[in-house]
Amino acid sequence: MSTTSSSPRRRPITGSSSRRGLLAAALLCVVALAGCRGRGETFLTYFNGDHGLSVRYAASWRTDQAEQDGVWYRYFLAPPPGPDNRAPVSVTLLAGATAASVDDYARSYLTGLTVSSSRPEDRQGVPGRSWVFASSDGKTGYRLLLVSRGGRIAGLYAQGDAVAVEKNAAVLDEMWSSFTVERPDRYPVHRWRSFDASLGVPESWRETRQFSGRGTLLVQFASPPLALDKRQTVNAALSVTLEPVPEGGGLREYYESTRRKLGENYQVTSHQAFRGGYVDVMRTETPVAVSFIKRYYYAEAGRGCSLSFEAREDVFPRASRWADYIASTLRLGNTPPGTALVAPITVTPTASPTAGGATR
Repeated sequence: MSTTSSSPRRRPITGSSSRRGLLAAALLCVVALAGCRGRGETFLTYFNGDHGLSVRYAASWRTDQAEQDGVWYRYFLAPPPGPDNRAPVSVTLLAGATAASVDDYARSYLTGLTVSSSRPEDRQGVPGRSWVFASSDGKTGYRLLLVSRGGRIAGLYAQGDAVAVEKNAAVLDEMWSSFTVERPDRYPVHRWRSFDASLGVPESWRETRQFSGRGTLLVQFASPPLALDKRQTVNAALSVTLEPVPEGGGLREYYESTRRKLGENYQVTSHQAFRGGYVDVMRTETPVAVSFIKRYYYAEAGRGCSLSFEAREDVFPRASRWADYIASTLRLGNTPPGTALVAPITVTPTASPTAGGATR
């Protein structure tokens, strides 16, 4: 595995040499080729909850990860054209703490190279800058995008043979345009006024279905493609259920009635209090797949709300933290059930950055 220096005085090494019922139906029915973009390329979304970042990348590219000197790196490596297993182009997603400005931090990448263009950038209100540059002989091409706020920096860095960089321009353009600082406070808000409820959902997630009847509303969303299986993309699913609590009860009554409806096929592997409500992690199995569900329960003034995030067993670890981000935006009645989870890059300059739990 390659390592990279965070020192602004030394150009970082890239990863070029570095080495996977209704709720269940909602999960599997969103398996589709929705990740395709031009030239037949399929794109997946990589999300990191510790650093609050997401980016789309070509499914044919390999990925790897490293950390050094307090800076975290995720590598995306283009398929090697020959038997030497050398990626002709690599892209590094990076995040870490720094006292340096964007321009100062960029110097370790730009020194001794020829910059052909530069422009200001803004990602979800986090300012930064991007550059396109090349080696003096024109044989190696580079791109760099950095954003910074509150003592945190994040970005993308690409390098490769100039011909290969040009050949992969469409992939690089997609990665650069999709690079997102995940800020729950800026998620588009979906409001359901008859239930006095609202929820922020990332722009990359799409609403797929909505049902209502007998005083209950069910809204379903699909994540962007997170994995590829036999040429089909695999998504996570979110179901939002708004309904009356039996006999006007509270959180415990709502939780117990919901658990009875779910039945024994949903095996609870953990149950915790969570920001004014409960959260369960459940396992369920069908003839098609094993999946996990992260379900949040809230109740207020006789109204109940559950948020169920479901993903296939191999995808769930990647989607689980995203579920926390989205659940933190729920507002039900006059009392917000939780305080927004804000990743380190999104904190205000006067706040203390906090990283979340581990993610794979």
